[in-house]
Amino acid sequence: MPILATTAQMQALDRAAIEQRGIPSLTLMETAAAALAQAALDCAGPAPAVAVIFCGPGNNGGDGLAAARLLALAGCRVRCLLLGDPACLTHDSAIMAARLREVGLSPLPYDPYDPETRRDLQDCDVVVDALFGVGLHRPLQGAYLAAVRQINAAPCPVVACDLPSGIDGDTGQRLGDAVQADCTVTFTCGKPGLYRGAGAACAGAVRIASIGIPDDLLHAIVQSDHSHT
Repeated sequence: MPILATTAQMQALDRAAIEQRGIPSLTLMETAAAALAQAALDCAGPAPAVAVIFCGPGNNGGDGLAAARLLALAGCRVRCLLLGDPACLTHDSAIMAARLREVGLSPLPYDPYDPETRRDLQDCDVVVDALFGVGLHRPLQGAYLAAVRQINAAPCPVVACDLPSGIDGDTGQRLGDAVQADCTVTFTCGKPGLYRGAGAACAGAVRIASIGIPDDLLHAIVQSDHSHT
């Protein structure tokens, strides 16, 4: 079993890496996005691939926006769908959306009834779920629930960013509904919810990607907690 980090521990790790060690948060996000994009390419098969990427307004969505840019630069045809109010993007996610536009690709507002989205979801080679990460603790509803159901209906591999959207990162509980991923790329540590309950069934193959958080921080914040439990 890999080292596991709870939601609170991951938040503390990220904060310590940024505030104590001076690692730019955008650098962490770019590194995470590179691992996510590589997993999508691995699942998509031979290039040129068609990818549909679902992005939420938080930093999980920022990973997806950055991965969309990397996939486009790798020669993929990318449809990047943004859920939530673009004005409410986190600071880092807004920067990643701007970087995406710089390569000629704009995130599109998600509409579950849009015929182009429906067509692309039937014809694509991979879907990336970057809606929610460890921060989700309430049931999915509205457009987010519709997006999860469209993702699950797509006839191609699904790659989840950090956690399948709709899974509680600590308990593995399904929050109303959840993405059924073929591969989940999670960052720095495994998350308990990937190995428990519905989370274990929804995660698919789990890849743990290092994004540059120093090992001594990992030991101090995560492994020391384990030693006291």
